[in-house]
Amino acid sequence: MLASILVLANQAVNEADNLLGQAAGDAKTVKNPILPTVNEMFWAAIFFIALWALMKFVLLPRITKVMDGRTDKVRDDLAAAEAAETERVAKLEQYEAGLAGARAEAVAILEASRAEGDAERRTQIAAAEADVAAARAEAASEIADAKARARSELTGSITDIAVGAAEAVIQKPLDRAAQGRIVEDYVNAAGQN
Repeated sequence: MLASILVLANQAVNEADNLLGQAAGDAKTVKNPILPTVNEMFWAAIFFIALWALMKFVLLPRITKVMDGRTDKVRDDLAAAEAAETERVAKLEQYEAGLAGARAEAVAILEASRAEGDAERRTQIAAAEADVAAARAEAASEIADAKARARSELTGSITDIAVGAAEAVIQKPLDRAAQGRIVEDYVNAAGQN
């Protein structure tokens, strides 16, 4: 069996050698399909030059025109953005200046109101103190009048009681005017202590 396999392998090797020899002979006569011919190279050069001219003189100017337009638009947009930023900064400064002015005005109004309120308070306090002083003076005069009336009534009553008691004790009439002066002097001396 091994012998039959060896025989078959030799036959296969011989057939392969024959096929390789034929293929080598055919390869010398077969043209390479990848390499272009002169005719193909001529037409490729013409189309290359035509496409190059089309790109350079027709399409490229349009593309550069569009690109320049976009560049100009971007430049204009950047300029507009810078102008808007400058305007924003100017408005912000104007707003801050107005706000500072309003704050200063508010502080001035507050201070003026505070000063006016203090002046009004001092005026009202002075008026109230004057009213209180007048009321005290009036009350003091009323008190002095009331004391004087009370003292005179008291002196008259004490005189009547003391003279009546003295007359009852000594059993004779006394001079009421003289005795009234004595009681009055005594009440006045006692009132000063």
